[in-house]
Amino acid sequence: MLRRYNSTIHQSNQHIIMTEDKASTSTVVDTQWPVVVNSSLQDSDITRMLSQQKHKLRYSDSSIPNTFIFPLSAVAFMVLPLSDATLEWPPKSGNIKLDEDIYDRLEKFVKVHKNCFLLALASLHGQHERAVMSEIQKRFMCSPMRILPAHNASDCVQCMTTVAKAMSKSVSSVLKSRLDHLLKRQFDEQTILNILAQFGLNNHECLVLQQGCETISNVVMANREKLLDCSLDSETVTTIMEFLKQDSYAK
Repeated sequence: MLRRYNSTIHQSNQHIIMTEDKASTSTVVDTQWPVVVNSSLQDSDITRMLSQQKHKLRYSDSSIPNTFIFPLSAVAFMVLPLSDATLEWPPKSGNIKLDEDIYDRLEKFVKVHKNCFLLALASLHGQHERAVMSEIQKRFMCSPMRILPAHNASDCVQCMTTVAKAMSKSVSSVLKSRLDHLLKRQFDEQTILNILAQFGLNNHECLVLQQGCETISNVVMANREKLLDCSLDSETVTTIMEFLKQDSYAK
């Protein structure tokens, strides 16, 4: 009986997850994001792809060069071709010098935007590219900036829209609600049955008590009348009361 009950719970959880996935997906897949694009990227492939996806683009001369800002998600992205980040390319092994203009731009980017990502752009992330990324990480280790490798414009767009969706308020609340719901159900319907079994009850009695009281706290606080209302017989209620009484004395 317990196996059939847990199987029903599992199927119910799967149905809830699928339903919530469909609901949350429908709210974000077709989202057309307002995006502030720095004028330096107006003619870039990334901007063209965003435009093709019907995002609402607005161009700005005052934002930091090479940046995209998603206001609804309060997140900003800077596109940096790794070959432009150093004074010479390919960089000499063990002697990587970041371009000072790039470094100053990154520093300003970190100060202006609390949630910021650097899109490290390179067609191939080989030894030189990884070395430059490592140097940037060392310089900005204590900053909130996170680095995402990208191979092309399509990767950049994919990264930006994915992060923007995940950090938008509506989706964040959906994800949090879903996780809270799953954790609550997992505790209420699985762990509680295991705890109730410690009272010396059989599977049927555990299920009846769990359905009647719902939480361990309610079981502990319940009086004899409340336990009898859960369709338990008098002998079983006495067993539970004595168990709780002994546990109280042990403390």
